[in-house]
Amino acid sequence: MVLKNDIFTPNLHLSALIFELTTSILVLIIALLIFKKWRERKTKATLFLSIALFSISIAALFAFSGLFGWLISWVLNGFSETYSPLYYQFSLPLGYLFVIPYDLFLALFTIWIFLDKKYKKIIPFLIAGIIIGALLFLPTNYWGVDPEATTDPTSTRIIIMGLFLLYNVVVYIFLAFYAFRESRKTEDKVYRTGFRVIALGQIANIIVFVFFLLDSILILFNPGSPGYSIFIDLAWITAIIASFLFYLGFILPNWFRKIIKSEDKPKPA
Repeated sequence: MVLKNDIFTPNLHLSALIFELTTSILVLIIALLIFKKWRERKTKATLFLSIALFSISIAALFAFSGLFGWLISWVLNGFSETYSPLYYQFSLPLGYLFVIPYDLFLALFTIWIFLDKKYKKIIPFLIAGIIIGALLFLPTNYWGVDPEATTDPTSTRIIIMGLFLLYNVVVYIFLAFYAFRESRKTEDKVYRTGFRVIALGQIANIIVFVFFLLDSILILFNPGSPGYSIFIDLAWITAIIASFLFYLGFILPNWFRKIIKSEDKPKPA
């Protein structure tokens, strides 16, 4: 996250470009693998999880597109000082916006798997998601706006990001709680491990947004900061890990099942 008076800096922004594009591609691959399983199984839970991952892949792509447009402007300007383009002001909230359907479909996944398909439980998450989605586009968030144009360029953004983080944490704890609870009920070691891995994926999701919030806090204490701290790179890496954990825990590919079952085999004396 940067401000409009920041100049494109290759050693800072190119790494962010690489992480965002890599995240989008890898999560898309995982989503396609799960979608392939849905075509075989035709279960709604598999469809919900694949749509969730498609959404987070799009979120990463929007984040990438804003920086990529900035990179193109920098190149066209002869590698001279280049301020962030207007599109960047919209790519950031759009990226965050697509996290909301990710959360909603993860909640639907949870309801389908663990709560006997009680779909009315999605209503509070849906209402909160719509409200937070609208708040992301408030002009007082000052996405990509020159801090000299306002006396308070970041405080509203911190509040909105705090609410956004809280919303995400509630959704992820919701799934993690039921996944851990189910893992204690089942006697099958493979499925017990799968539920625990799904829960770990949700813990990783929480860490993702803690990293994003930390980057915003850095800007709050240092308005001249260009953003894109190490926390952003860590957030995208953790997002990839979380998506892979969902794939492992829910799909339980054969090679992962073999690893789990091999732990029960007696070791030779």
